[in-house]
Parts: sequence; structure tokens; C-alpha cells
Amino acid sequence: MVADESLLSKEDFDREFERALDMIYSIGMKLYRGNEDDAADFAQSLYPFALKQLSKFAGRSAFSTWLYRIAWNFGLEDLRRKKRLVTDSMEGIEIAAEEHTPEFDDQEIDALRKHISELSDGYRIPLILLFFENMSYADISAATGVKEGTLKANVHRAKSLLRQKLGKA
Repeated sequence: MVADESLLSKEDFDREFERALDMIYSIGMKLYRGNEDDAADFAQSLYPFALKQLSKFAGRSAFSTWLYRIAWNFGLEDLRRKKRLVTDSMEGIEIAAEEHTPEFDDQEIDALRKHISELSDGYRIPLILLFFENMSYADISAATGVKEGTLKANVHRAKSLLRQKLGKA
């Protein structure tokens, strides 16, 4: 973590960005529905954008948290600009039955992916970050700019909607 922006030289930024490339690529895979080329393009396009935003990094959080938020916002804006829908598919989200959904078989996991992909961004993104990225509500709040209480309510509502759709209510 780099705590003081005056200490963050371009070399420091490059090193920190390089460390975060797996995370950035993972975000790209989720946003671009598992398309590896789009995810790689996303990671490459993010670099100059994040570098231009560097002056806004105040050191109030870890650099990786700040970059995570920049990446999600950059990707969501790119999708909006291109009018591409992230909700068509969940190919970029791997659901391990034994880890996350012990009560589901393979067919139900496919249905779960489909139903998650149909949720609005306000429900889907916090759900993905919480359960598939293993982020805390505090980290999700820092990354998305949404208050923790709102995130908790949205995740609760998303889980309820999924249970209804899967007939497990």
C-alpha cells in the first residue's frame, strides 16, 4: 500500500499496477462475459486511464482498493458507452458447487448463473463482489461508492429474488 500520493512515482504506479493485473483481468472477464480478448483490452485500456486519475489517489485506502474501484467504474462506463449488456451471460463467473452452493446440482447451478446475470447491476455487482470475489462489505463500499447498509439490503434482496426464481423460497 502506498499511503502518500507524493511518494507514488510513475515507477511505483507501474509496479503496483503490475501487481494488480490479475485482479484487473478478472474484473474484465466478469464485465465482458468471459471474453478473453475484451478482458485483455480492458486491462490495457485501464492503464492510461488510471495513470491520469493517479492525482486523485489520496492514500485513504490501499492502492489496490482504489484501483479496483477505478477498474469497475471504468469498465461499467465502457459497457454503457458501447451499450453492451453484461447481463446476457455469466460465463465469466465460475460457481463451484461444493464451495458456494452445496444444495445445488449442475443444472441448478446453470439456472443460478442465468438468474444472477438477469439481476440489475445494483443487485448483481455487490452479489458477485461478495460471494465470488470474497470482498467484505467495507471493501465493496470503497470500490463502488455505495453505502454498506445499501449493499447489505441489495445483497439480501438479490438472494431473495434468486431463491424465488429457483423455487427455494
